[in-house]
Amino acid sequence: MKEAGEIMKEGWERAVSPLSLDLRQMNEIVRPAFGGKRVTSAERIGVGCSNFNYKIQLEDGVDSYLVRIFSRGKEVADKELAIAQLVRQALPVADFLYADTSCSAFDKPWAVQEWKEGFLLSDVFKNGTLEELTSAAASVGTTLANIHSFAFPDSGFFDKELKVTQPFSMNGERFLSFIEQSLFHEPCGKWLGDELTQAVWSYCQTYGPLLTESQERPVLVHSDFNGLNILMQHGSTGCSVSAVLDWEFAFAWSRYVDIANMLRYEQEGSAFEQHFIRGYQEQGVVLEPNWRLLARLEDLVALCDMMNTSTLDTPNRMRDLRSLIVGTVLS
Repeated sequence: MKEAGEIMKEGWERAVSPLSLDLRQMNEIVRPAFGGKRVTSAERIGVGCSNFNYKIQLEDGVDSYLVRIFSRGKEVADKELAIAQLVRQALPVADFLYADTSCSAFDKPWAVQEWKEGFLLSDVFKNGTLEELTSAAASVGTTLANIHSFAFPDSGFFDKELKVTQPFSMNGERFLSFIEQSLFHEPCGKWLGDELTQAVWSYCQTYGPLLTESQERPVLVHSDFNGLNILMQHGSTGCSVSAVLDWEFAFAWSRYVDIANMLRYEQEGSAFEQHFIRGYQEQGVVLEPNWRLLARLEDLVALCDMMNTSTLDTPNRMRDLRSLIVGTVLS
């Protein structure tokens, strides 16, 4: 099992200040969604670094609901709503029951979703048995393959209708351009220091051109596919996925982004990796022979990008990112 400090993003500082709503405020916000029924409890939940989630119960005490407040604006809210509609028949996701993206009654878009029971995959990493870990890995791999079954003609970011309006791809040339900018002109290089910066640059120059040779088609990529965004449940075959949460960063790209994200803290050949990849490939997906290397390259883009936006006020995040980058280029 992983040590608690190694669980994905759990110790990271939040990108935005916490939003605290009392019962009166919550009732004012969600009144249109429930025909005037009163909210009797509201508990802020989750460990995400961006949006805010509350578990609420109404006065009838029958069902729980999730209230999601989108700190990153209407565009993200519209995208999440569209993705849920697209994948709801094929994937375990929480349905949206009501949404208000107008910001007329509250200064941020918000939505009500069905409440999904379960426990986080990160809890399995920390406290699960080997049997629970391997069954969870296989189910997560199967779920990810189903996410990636949604293909797109172009790679890039979505509009509210999930159309890629400005296509672009991460070929070897674009990859090296981004890494060079991050290392030598943006904060990433300063935070890494000269020696590690040169090691990263050498690694990327050596292997970056492989991205041009990759023939992967663009697919739906969750882009934050880790143990904090996957809800699990116990069943007859062990742990299985109950819901995939938080699609705010999703876009059309290479499948290796999500594979890298899930395996970011795994040692090569670990039990989790083996069962995760097996579950993924059993859905008929053929990975390229150098899939690990392609995944590491895609992940370096994410790691350097997050390092660029790190500051002295985010020491936990910066320390974790530096360790991950070292593990990528020096292992």
